[in-house]
Amino acid sequence: MSRTQTIAVAGNPNCGKTTIFNSLTGTHQHVGNWPGVTVERKEGRYVYHEQTFKVIDLPGTYSLSTYSVEELVARDFIIKDVPDIIVNVVDASNLDRNLFLTTQLIEIGRPMVIALNMMDMAQEKGLQIDTETLGVLLGAPVVPVVGRTGLGIDLLKEKIHRVQTQVSEKARHINIVYHRDIEAQIERISHVLEQGAIALPNARWVAVKLLEKDDHIWEYLVDFTEKESLKIVTAEAIDQIEKIFNDTSRSAISHARYGFVRGATQECVKTTLAEPVDYSRKIDKFLTHRLLGLPIFAFFLWVMFTVTFNVGAYPMDWIDSAVSWMINLLHTILPESMVASLIVDGMISGVGAIAVFLPNIFILFFIIALLEDSGYMARMAFIMDRVMHSLGLHGKAFIPLVMGFGCNVPAIMGTRILESRRDRILTTLINPFMSCSARLPVYILVAGAFFPTHAGTVIFAMYVTGGVAAILSGKLFSKTVLRGMSKPFVLELPPYQKPKFSSLLWHTWERGQVFIRKMGTVILVGSIIVWAFGYFPREVTLSQDYDGQTQKLKTQLTVRQHSIDEAFDASVEMQKQQYYSVLVPFESSKHFKELVGQRDSLLHETQINFQDAVASVGYARQADVMSQKWIGKLGKIIEPIVAPLGFTWREGVALITGFVAKEIVVSTYGVLFGVGADVDAENTGIIASLQQGGMTPLISIGFLVFVLLYTPCLATMAAIRRETGSWGWTTFSVVYSLLLAWLLAFGIYRIGSWLEWLT
Repeated sequence: MSRTQTIAVAGNPNCGKTTIFNSLTGTHQHVGNWPGVTVERKEGRYVYHEQTFKVIDLPGTYSLSTYSVEELVARDFIIKDVPDIIVNVVDASNLDRNLFLTTQLIEIGRPMVIALNMMDMAQEKGLQIDTETLGVLLGAPVVPVVGRTGLGIDLLKEKIHRVQTQVSEKARHINIVYHRDIEAQIERISHVLEQGAIALPNARWVAVKLLEKDDHIWEYLVDFTEKESLKIVTAEAIDQIEKIFNDTSRSAISHARYGFVRGATQECVKTTLAEPVDYSRKIDKFLTHRLLGLPIFAFFLWVMFTVTFNVGAYPMDWIDSAVSWMINLLHTILPESMVASLIVDGMISGVGAIAVFLPNIFILFFIIALLEDSGYMARMAFIMDRVMHSLGLHGKAFIPLVMGFGCNVPAIMGTRILESRRDRILTTLINPFMSCSARLPVYILVAGAFFPTHAGTVIFAMYVTGGVAAILSGKLFSKTVLRGMSKPFVLELPPYQKPKFSSLLWHTWERGQVFIRKMGTVILVGSIIVWAFGYFPREVTLSQDYDGQTQKLKTQLTVRQHSIDEAFDASVEMQKQQYYSVLVPFESSKHFKELVGQRDSLLHETQINFQDAVASVGYARQADVMSQKWIGKLGKIIEPIVAPLGFTWREGVALITGFVAKEIVVSTYGVLFGVGADVDAENTGIIASLQQGGMTPLISIGFLVFVLLYTPCLATMAAIRRETGSWGWTTFSVVYSLLLAWLLAFGIYRIGSWLEWLT
């Protein structure tokens, strides 16, 4: 016979824990006190399939904190004596309260079986509990029992016996995932704990207890070698959490646990009787409705991107004016030279072209923070759960995908919360299709240029397209290179709450400063490289006399204006001779005003035509110059690849520079069209340049889709390599996204051209 297995029976007071203990051990039990405390200790034994089990009935507790002697005794036994199995007795009629302790037992990481007691009372309340799904979500088998009648006890013994010998999706360790700010501090403390090189029951659990200000936890760390460093890091982490949440760190963690419980019960418990629901549940019946949930989710996204574009347009103009003023000032101060061009046309113009879009990006981050802090972001993942299941993933995988709206790099790192390597790789591969903030400047520029009245809708469509591409690609991968199903997970559904404005600002700045740092590093270096390719070689030979063409246009303008004036004078004289009114002078008459209006209209039209013609000559000159620069020569090499998409070599160059960072696509256009930092959608020069360069509304859609889908930036590729640990998966991601982008852009251009021909 193998060694005796120790079982710890834990649960809330009055959950029927002692009844379960008695049903397991029968008469083979004795009662005493725990060492050092006057708390009753029950111990018993039973034999099942020739295996002896020693059963310890722990004191009833609501948590594993140290507010009472009972809690301390229960926790010390689990941590110090390390039972082989925990039997968590849960009152089935009061899951919301009882599962709070379950979340803490889960965090310790010991094998566990959940005895769902009082099932008869739950049924009387009209509760229908999906025990199979609940077991999968909690990472432990769930056995429905009625302790007072002995119903289900034999099955409970069978599960206890099997949990030590078999591994299943129910018998596994899961993590209770907290808010991302709390997770960051848990990881920070866990890193220090692991550096101390001490045998810990669970470094993550210790980190959580430290954040809960559990002073007794230090008793487990008496031999820890980095104690002072750990205290400093813990104090800083607690202070950071309390500033963000405007609450104690203990409360913030407790709220997250209750959110976890709410997610589990909402997914696994149905009621057949009418009962009052709280405020959050009432809202959830509407926002997470099976039919209405997705349309409401889509509407909120549409509002988010429409507001981002429309509201951001005003500060964009202010920043644009400030950057233009700075560039003009520097042009005046600095003598013409290569260094001056580097500073003004390379560094200031390159970074300034991206800085113009900072308001849009900060507005987007603010709205994302609003959705997170209000509690709706968790509902987004819940709503998408059914969709994610079609990919062989759980709704939990949608969390890093949502993070991708900000930046794909931390989003890919966020896949670490997924339990299986297959899930992490699959989510990593589809994450770059979620449109990050780096693509937003490109969307605003092109959509604003070709669809000014519907730019917000076009931008929203890009985000939707990215989501659809992620879903369909994930479905393809899950059926081919990454077959299998995800391990289910409970999505935390925290209660809805009024977001704190200071917290919203903090989260907005936290994300936004990453973008600002990127402007001063990757984007700056990329802009300088683009400038160098557009600056050298210095000497070029123009293929046409552009100055002569401009002078000819000016001469034609003068002749045309003179002709209009002569025709006006002749008309005035003729009308004057036919005018008979004595009371009103001819110059004040209606006839004269009509002639003046006609003349001014013709002069204005002539001036506009002249400006367009001059702009066309200027564009041709700039194109001629750039075609002879390094950047043009690179574009000519790429042009055969992008020409079937309707793109010119300029789009090819812009896409090449986008490999470094997607934002550089915008500053590249500034260099190619000679407009510097003035590349926002309101600038008529960039619009004319795009149009005269061959881009049409149809081609612009294909270009936006290509920017959305093609190979992510260098930082994202590095993140894919780091998280997958494979150059093979990284190469696969790059090649697949390039092919997908090319094929979709090709389809858009060819099908669109065919439809235009038909109409």
